[in-house]
Amino acid sequence: MSDTQFVHLDPNKVTIGANIRTDLHADAKEFARSIKERGVLEPVTVYVDDEGAYVVLRGQRRTVVAAQVGLTEIPAQVVAKPEEADRITDQMVENLHRAAMRDSEIVGGVEQLALVGVTAAQIAKRAALGRDRVNAALAVADKERTRARVVAGDLTLDEAAIFAEFEDDARAVDQLERAKHFGRPLAHAAQRLRDEAQERAVLLAEVDRFRAEGLPVLDPDEVSDPHRLRLADLVRTADGEPIPEDQWPTMPGAAVVVVSKWEYPGDTDEDSPDEDPDAGDEEDVDAEPVQVFAPLWICRDPEAAGLVQRWSYLTSARKSDDGEVDEAEAAEAAREERRRVIANNKAWASAEAVRRDWMRQFLTRKTVPQGAEALICEAVVGGQFTLAKAMDSAHPMLRDLLGLDTATVYGGGRQAAEHLADQQATPKAATMTTLAAVVTAWEASTSKHTWRNPSAWDHRVLSALSQWGYQPSEVENLLLTGTDTEPTDDQPVAV
Repeated sequence: MSDTQFVHLDPNKVTIGANIRTDLHADAKEFARSIKERGVLEPVTVYVDDEGAYVVLRGQRRTVVAAQVGLTEIPAQVVAKPEEADRITDQMVENLHRAAMRDSEIVGGVEQLALVGVTAAQIAKRAALGRDRVNAALAVADKERTRARVVAGDLTLDEAAIFAEFEDDARAVDQLERAKHFGRPLAHAAQRLRDEAQERAVLLAEVDRFRAEGLPVLDPDEVSDPHRLRLADLVRTADGEPIPEDQWPTMPGAAVVVVSKWEYPGDTDEDSPDEDPDAGDEEDVDAEPVQVFAPLWICRDPEAAGLVQRWSYLTSARKSDDGEVDEAEAAEAAREERRRVIANNKAWASAEAVRRDWMRQFLTRKTVPQGAEALICEAVVGGQFTLAKAMDSAHPMLRDLLGLDTATVYGGGRQAAEHLADQQATPKAATMTTLAAVVTAWEASTSKHTWRNPSAWDHRVLSALSQWGYQPSEVENLLLTGTDTEPTDDQPVAV
């Protein structure tokens, strides 16, 4: 036999020889998909033992996975049996000096495949690369500045995909940079930017509508804090008297800004702009406040118009007793609280989108995370109301996040939930499905009320999700700490 020859062998019929690698990572999904889709591209190295059997010297991982995915033939290079010291050295060198592909190289490879007409789905299948990674690479490929940062090693591919989305928006990029610098989750920062952009589009449409009705509406960026200039809160400096509403349009410096507020469905009280924006009907605990836009009359220069804040007038002029001053200060505190609630409601809505997207990925995992059994036990034995409620309605959030189509199934959600339970073939799969039912039941119970009045169960579940890889936002951290945190300029939440 010559020193080297090439043959094709059945991976199920070769002998796996001694190897310094003890962990084959044979459960690596992407590697297994690659072997199944493309086969073993690089020949394994074998030698023939004294009984004439082929023994794998290098490439044991490729051989084992090839057998697992059903291949019946792999290429092999046959060499002479090495000395034991040479075997150990070669196996060390082979694995020690391998370098993984850089993110910039992945971007380049995906881009080249796309240019020759390979779809994103085909790229993911051919290269055994996660679809999210393929989408990220495609998003970055034509963004020159972001791609340059990937090449320089300043951004990972996942980070770059987010920066690429906002590359042409300098303000958004600056906010992302701050989030990255302070170690805050970029996914939450990006979702807030998307929500803000959507809100601004609606706001601008409302500005145009009110202008068409003849109101002197300012551009949204002309006044930074319009609530401090509300004509309803201003009084005449001379006598402390409020301005009648019918005189607002004629006041010097009078203008209108369009502001957002939160209302409950069916709420017809339009004259209470300072009411608690998160307080609803006590009997309808499931009601969710909705954001609406309304015109607000302000005075751009109260001093020039001879006006002052009512509470300032009462305090400085000392023309009232302590009760009136306290009332004015309480009203100002209520307005501050209202602004905090509005900011945190917006932040919660953004965080909810990120959290549920993360859950969709989490529910597909095959391995049960550490501590899952304890959480399940607490939910079942402790009789958590969130789980009982979800069971009564056949786990709608679980079905939604798993993408189960119940509209065309006889029996609807109930049958889909029963089928999901029946198809779990292993104890691990059954445990993972039960865990999914517990955490999605909790998720279904959350709302904009949750950050204000977190329960012990809210704390328990979010703590578990955080241990399993979820990165909570500032407002979600209120469930974990129970205390508010000071905001940064680009992080107006939980203030």
